[in-house]
Amino acid sequence: MLTPPLIDIGLNLASHRFSRDWKQVIARAHEAGVGRFILTGTSLATSREVALLTEQMAPGTGYFTAGVHPHYASGFDDDTLAQLRELLAHPNAVAVGETGLDYNRDLSPRMVQRAALEAHVALACTIGKPMFLHEREAAADLLAILDNFQGRLPKCVVHCFTGNEAVARAYIERGFYLGITGWVGQKNRNHDLLQALHAIPPARTMLETDAPYLTPPGYTPGIAGRNEPAALARVAELLASARGVPVGQVRADAYAATLAFFGLED
Repeated sequence: MLTPPLIDIGLNLASHRFSRDWKQVIARAHEAGVGRFILTGTSLATSREVALLTEQMAPGTGYFTAGVHPHYASGFDDDTLAQLRELLAHPNAVAVGETGLDYNRDLSPRMVQRAALEAHVALACTIGKPMFLHEREAAADLLAILDNFQGRLPKCVVHCFTGNEAVARAYIERGFYLGITGWVGQKNRNHDLLQALHAIPPARTMLETDAPYLTPPGYTPGIAGRNEPAALARVAELLASARGVPVGQVRADAYAATLAFFGLED
């Protein structure tokens, strides 16, 4: 059986670090076996930008999320929400987010972060699109908010998951999916994640680069310090090594999980 193509569920293609050569970046990723990309919207402006980028990509290869990252929650208001809702009607829009809570950097007040998250969740429940979530040192509050929407909460993925086993179990028990990046191979930093893998079923595991961030060990980027979606093959290898299974199995499981989560066609 042929190994299915990789799908990068978290690519920050609107980053200024890709502005000059994003088409070449995508071409290199295709050569590395990455067939589709979900571009991350982190603000109203970047959500609009990634929507436009998907329109310039080959049909059926580019999708996007639309939302406001907790770092930028201080600028979130009712008008932002209305414009996000309109943007999420785009045929390439597949999820609400990136949204969530970040108590590590606290770039927006926590109360403001929570209010913005609640608004995103309510929107996702209304339009029936999955949620693309960010969480750093805030699992308890994130879950408390999401639990208030039990019975109508759509599918959720906590992207770039680096938490411990207890947090992973809390997410998995609620039916969430988790996005794994090159962090899984970061020795001396990945202990919690390696332990958490015991609690994360392959059927709930998706792969992402979070490029231009989080270059995986063993991948040499073309531009120093800039991760690329072509590195997703290396992420799959690192996860396979951590799980002790063939890389083809990791790729097949992640492919199936991603299609199921985002409602993409095979």
